[in-house]
Amino acid sequence: MASTAPNTSVACPQCRQPVAVHLEQLVDAGADPGAKQRLLKGQLNLLACPLCGQTSMLGTPLVYHDPAKELLLTFVPMELNMRLQEKENLLGSLTRQVVNRTPADQRKGYLLRPQEMLSMQNLINRILEADGITPEMLDTQRAKLQLLQDLMKADATNLPTLIQQRDAEIDLTFVQILGALLQRATGNGEAEQDTARRIAALSEQIALHSTIGRSSSRQSQVLQEVAEELQALGSNLTRDALLQVVCANPDELRLRAVVTLVRQLVDYEFFVGLTKHIDAAQGEQRKLLESARQVLLDAVARRDAAAKAEGAAAAQLLQALLQAPDEPAAVREALPEISDLTLAVLNQNIEAAQKAGHKDAIARLEQLRATIMAELDASTPPEMRFINDLLQLESAEAAAEMLRNRAAELTAELLQSMVELGDDLDARGHADMSAKLKEYHGLAQRELSLAKWR
Repeated sequence: MASTAPNTSVACPQCRQPVAVHLEQLVDAGADPGAKQRLLKGQLNLLACPLCGQTSMLGTPLVYHDPAKELLLTFVPMELNMRLQEKENLLGSLTRQVVNRTPADQRKGYLLRPQEMLSMQNLINRILEADGITPEMLDTQRAKLQLLQDLMKADATNLPTLIQQRDAEIDLTFVQILGALLQRATGNGEAEQDTARRIAALSEQIALHSTIGRSSSRQSQVLQEVAEELQALGSNLTRDALLQVVCANPDELRLRAVVTLVRQLVDYEFFVGLTKHIDAAQGEQRKLLESARQVLLDAVARRDAAAKAEGAAAAQLLQALLQAPDEPAAVREALPEISDLTLAVLNQNIEAAQKAGHKDAIARLEQLRATIMAELDASTPPEMRFINDLLQLESAEAAAEMLRNRAAELTAELLQSMVELGDDLDARGHADMSAKLKEYHGLAQRELSLAKWR
């Protein structure tokens, strides 16, 4: 649980007006895992000023306890300039609470040796390292997510060349992240089908044009086959149906593909069901299923470790953006690192603030989301913004009117971009949208011709 100091009045760092806040100074991950997540996501001790709208993570003495990892960490922000005796008294009081809450037969030596962290970032890094996530891993995740963004933004004609140019960066870690994103999109139903198709199309190009892709082309093929098999089940894709898929053909590549695509179904209940199948089997079939269980357990562990690192990197990025003195400039600088996962974590934070009723935090987080979306839109090439506006229209009449009103923006390059995007939509299975774009392309060609005679 988290120990709080209610109704503490703190001066807003922006306007200096007093703001009532609830300080959480003792975070016990064993009693309240949610407090640990609030700390890692930058939601702990969040000051939201109702007067100027400033939102920041408040600097306060903190004690972090995780009995499972035998961690007892202390942190006092240097800017507080606390006297040594004052600091020792406060931290001593908080650590005594930890000891008193721990049953006598579970008390260990680490409780007598709290580790002092010199910065909040050091505290977070130490917690992540205990979870098996090092700063180097976070840096690697950020680099791979930026690479993914670059590849996803590339048009279909340039993508093979770009993959070849960045071949050295496309390694097993990148492939695992790609698979994790495909799993997330596949598992979210119709709402994410477009994203799932885009990622699947990128996976195919990686398989064809990268060194690791060519060396694992069989794995990519199996991944696609299993994805189609699972998608064919539709709403009938349950744990029992997945067990039948696994037991019918427990090939190792197929098993790893299952975890990549539908990790959420490969849970405790799934393994209970698989164990029942193993107990009922005999001879060679029993050995095959036992081996399959171990492969699945290993794949789940690897997948979860990668997902945890991705989420931590996204949360750290959002925390940095929330604390930036110039938010738009910080967002512009961080655009290459901002991914779908970053926005998903931001939306989760907004939902958590809504459930807690923290109106000021909601406003601050929604402001950050609006800034990110505005900067993403501003970074989109003018041709793509024009095409996006065009595709929002529901009728040829409305499209023709827009083309007449914005005839000055029509260029040969824009029309060529429409052709290339239409071909890409066709390749990714969006026949309806492709047909719509081709129809509007014909209208644009006619309008461009007429404009030359005006």
